[in-house]
Parts: sequence; C-alpha cells; structure tokens
Amino acid sequence: MLKQIIKKMPNIIKKPIINIYNSLPEAFRYGQTFNKTYKFLKLSERWSEEQHREYEMKKVKEIIKYSYENVPYYTRLFNERNIKPEYIQNFNDLKKIPYLTKEIIRNNLDDLISKIYNKKNLKYVTTGGSTGIPMGFYQDKDREQKIEWAYTANLWSRIGYDIKKSYKMVIIRGNMPKVGDYEYIGRNLILSSFNLIEDNMDNYIQKIIDFKPDFIQAYPSSISLLSKYIIDNNINMPLSNLKAIICASENLYDFQRKQLKQAFNTRVYSFYGHTEHSCLAGECEKSNYYHLQSEYGYTELINESGDDALLEDEAGEIVCTGFNNYVFPFIRYRTGDIAVNSNEKCICGRNYKLIKKIDGRRQDYFIDKTGSKVTFIYCDAALWEVKEKIYLYQYVQNELGRVVLYIQCRDEFTKEDKMCVIREFKRFYPRFDIELYFTDHIEKTKMGKFRYLVQNINMEVN
Repeated sequence: MLKQIIKKMPNIIKKPIINIYNSLPEAFRYGQTFNKTYKFLKLSERWSEEQHREYEMKKVKEIIKYSYENVPYYTRLFNERNIKPEYIQNFNDLKKIPYLTKEIIRNNLDDLISKIYNKKNLKYVTTGGSTGIPMGFYQDKDREQKIEWAYTANLWSRIGYDIKKSYKMVIIRGNMPKVGDYEYIGRNLILSSFNLIEDNMDNYIQKIIDFKPDFIQAYPSSISLLSKYIIDNNINMPLSNLKAIICASENLYDFQRKQLKQAFNTRVYSFYGHTEHSCLAGECEKSNYYHLQSEYGYTELINESGDDALLEDEAGEIVCTGFNNYVFPFIRYRTGDIAVNSNEKCICGRNYKLIKKIDGRRQDYFIDKTGSKVTFIYCDAALWEVKEKIYLYQYVQNELGRVVLYIQCRDEFTKEDKMCVIREFKRFYPRFDIELYFTDHIEKTKMGKFRYLVQNINMEVN
C-alpha cells in the first residue's frame, strides 16, 4: 500500500522519498522475508556435508512434487515418461527427468507457469542473451528479489558486508542513468558501462575518487577496461574505504583479477549467478574457489559424455534445479555455462561443494572446421607486439574454422603490424583462418557488457 501511495506522488516529492528508502540497510528495507532467509543462511553455512545433502534432496523432492501437480509442462512430461514424484528418492533417480533447455522454454512458455499463479500478477524477465537468443520466463518479482538479496548479501558478508549498515557502492554494470553518464540513487553511484570509453575514463575515475566508495560492483569486462586505463596512465586511486571489487554476470579471468588488484589495491571478489535464479556460487574470505549454495538449488556438472564430471579439474556444464522459483520451476536446467570440478575442501570450514572456476559460457570457444571446440583464452597474447596501438578488440566467429578480429585503434596499423597479429594468432590457433577489420567503435551488448568473443555459431544441444 505504501508503494502504491508513493507511486502516485509527484516526482518532486517521490524522488527524495525513494532516495531515502534506497539508502536504508537491507535489514530494514526488505523486511521479514529477507531477514528470515538471511538468518537461515547464517546457520546453514556451518552445516555438515551430510546436512547439506539431506536438505538438497528434501528440496528436490518438494519442487518435483509441486511441479508435477501444478505445472502443465511437467505434468505432461512426467506422464509421458511414466515418472511419478515418489520415484525420485535419490540424486541418481533425478536423472530420469530429461533436461530443460532454452528451446523447450521458448516453445512451452505458458505451460511452464504454475497454475496457482495468475500470469497478470507475474513479472516477465529475460536473460541477457549471452549464450544465444535472449530467453524469457516469469517470476514473482517482489518475493524473489528479497530472497535473492538475502543470498547475495550473505555471500558479500564474507568480504565485510553488513546488512545492518549503509554502504556507498559504485555500480558499473548495465544500468542506464536517466540523463548523462552517471546518477546517484540512494547511496549508489551509477556509472554507465555503455559510455565507458577512453575519452570518458578520467571523468569516471575522478567521480569514483570523490565518491569514496566502500564497494565497487561491476561487470569484469567493464571494470577491467577502467583498470587497464588506470595502470597504463599510472593513476593513483586513493580509496581508503574500499573493501572489495565485486564481480558477477561474466567470467572473471586471471589477467583481469590481477589488473583490478593492481589498479585498485583491494580484494577482488567474484560470484556466479544467473537471471534464472537456479544456481548460485561465490568465493569466500579464504580462497578463490566457488562455493555452491546448496540451499539455493541442486547443481550437477555434466561432461560431454553426459556423465557427472567427478574428477579433479574435470569440466562440466552446469545443470541446475532451483529451489526458490515456484512460479516457473527450473528442473535439470541446462545453463550452457561450463565449470571446473574440484573435490577439495575449503580451509574456511564450510562444507559446500566447490568448483575451481567458471571456465566459460558455451560460446567462449572457437569452433574449428571439424566442429571441435577450442578454448578461447581472454588475453592479448596474439596482440602483444602491437598492444600500445590498440584500444579495444573483439573476436567474432560466424563460420567454422574462421575468425574475424575487430580492432579499435589508438594509432594506425602498418602492414607489418597486421602481419604480426596474424602470425601470432596462427601460432596460438593454427587450425583457424583470421581476418582483421579496423573500426571506430565496438558495440557493447544490450545489457551493457563488453564481449571479447562474439560466437555466432549455435552450439546449444537440446
């Protein structure tokens, strides 16, 4: 009711009230659902491994039973496969249920909505499309936002975030300021990642210094551009309050982590999540391993043979079953994201399943003429000899075995420079042909991210 009253107010009154509200700590702003979830997570993070597994199985059974009874797609699927909810008694039994893919979701959108909910009261959301065509689905936005923030704040608590305090946060993500390149919302400074260009770097840097943030939250591709500029120009960043740089929504690569530490002289923290809210993992205060949140969803790592990736350092696709979205359940959902397995135990003492790293979205590979995947390494090794002449670069693949490299230059390339890039690229990727194109501008995605590789070959397997 309060939200509806505020919504009807004139902007001159509404805006200050919204700013005051956004300045409040989460513990006060998000209410009972948030606080109850956060309190639960503070207890569960010290569970034994057995307790985590028991909880996961309990929640898996609950979402399967609910989905069979209330979601038309799952009712039909289970009946066609002669699967009853009571047949799922362990994690091996769960494999009887076929994968949920993005194509299935696109083709069965309405049938994946629970009959308990009125579609008119739901929020339609879309993924960013970084693994192909953007995909839409439904959420109970208000409830999910509160639960999601409780999980996020719990992850951030490992680097000093306190839900009872208000922090100053710089945000360099896909947010679009209403006017210009930046805006202040509550205690947040929003910097547009769309306008993160060389001519604007000094302006952004000065705004960050003047703002004196406690945290910076950013896309790795955005903050790494800024950090490279800081390093290249020997800029001092006097940010004594800065506790950490928080990276999410993209892979954080080792070279980017090193850049950020060097530029900002602070902890770099990464966590993995997605719009579908079915899998969540974050680093801890003791290591860079990702801890899979077993309270959030059940996660399988599936290798290319269709089996569980169980070996140390074995890569597998993240297939997840979410526990929080009863509006539009995701059961054995193929994310297209690749993770590297670890069987280690973290020295922090938490008993979460660990993954060593997120090794790339499915499109983060080159595809040779035989259709084989070749890992794409986000580094400028092939460009090392001419790096001073380059502002931005982007690889694009439209054909098997052939790559186009777009380069936005600081200084004009000579014929020798071009030959050097081609020669060095072929040294790393001998099975590929490459073409060079020079451009005045490289586009960011609709979500404001910068992609080092745009993979236009569809590798989605259904």
